[in-house]
Amino acid sequence: MFGYATGTLQRLPTFLRSPVRTGMTQISTAQLEAVLNQVENVTRKARDLVAGRSLAHLTTSLESTSWSVAHCLDHLALTTTAVLPAISAAIVCAPRLTTNRTLRTGALTRLFLRNLEPPYRLRLSVHSSLVPRQHDFFGWSAFEQSQAHLTRTIRAAVGLAIDQVIVEPPVYARFRYNVYGALRMLAAHERRHLWQIERILKTLDRAPIRAS
Repeated sequence: MFGYATGTLQRLPTFLRSPVRTGMTQISTAQLEAVLNQVENVTRKARDLVAGRSLAHLTTSLESTSWSVAHCLDHLALTTTAVLPAISAAIVCAPRLTTNRTLRTGALTRLFLRNLEPPYRLRLSVHSSLVPRQHDFFGWSAFEQSQAHLTRTIRAAVGLAIDQVIVEPPVYARFRYNVYGALRMLAAHERRHLWQIERILKTLDRAPIRAS
């Protein structure tokens, strides 16, 4: 079932898979490499978590108001797909880095990142456009495609002063943040819901799934 639903992970072209470090921007490049690794680790871990699982495990919610594994992945795909166009538009306007310096997120973004990271206690409201769709199928491909798009976007930012350009967010516009902060938030947001997926599956493993 899983193999049919997911197919194989998309492979990036060789020039995109090559190391992104450059001589002039070693510090900022290392920062982006860290974000890239975080995103790729989420993809791999999510794949490992759902591999071999039944459709019932992937689409079962623990409570009537809670999300299933499929809901979590759908929400991540919706969020990334919604935000990336604004991030990409801002990257186009970013100047090139002229010194070997650290990229900065900004104070409010740092505070928000702390609240995103798992294990979390604070629940965040979800914009209506990002609420996962109600379905009884497992849509891995949308998540996989959004992750591939995100990795390409991160690589496109190498060598640029992406902390000097502000993203015009389609959602979560309560404060302004730069491109580097946006990429960091997307990665943390993914870890948040990956942790949620782990908890869902651990609970389902301890108790039989009730027939609907």
